[in-house]
Amino acid sequence: MAKILLDNVEIGMELDADVVDRQGRVLLKTGVILSEKHLRVFNTWGILEVEIKGDAEAEEKKKNYPPELVEEANRLAKIHFQHNDLNHPVIKNLFQHWQNHYIDNKVS
Repeated sequence: MAKILLDNVEIGMELDADVVDRQGRVLLKTGVILSEKHLRVFNTWGILEVEIKGDAEAEEKKKNYPPELVEEANRLAKIHFQHNDLNHPVIKNLFQHWQNHYIDNKVS
């Protein structure tokens, strides 16, 4: 099971865990195959990431990034986002997305 950002979720992926809102209400149950409608619901409810079946390969790839590259991406992201509230869910998502993008470009 791997949590992935909503930006990386594709139609046809299968949920590996229930998706709940901030109050803990279940929006979608484990095993649902995602459609365009589901992605719109996630955006409406502010869901930033979901757990998807079969994405373990991507998680393993992340674990194998050189620690110095991850640290460099974190340091640079903090500079770029220094005037933002990193605890805000949207900013937190952008921060993680920026880090991942930076690392992916360096590794490629």
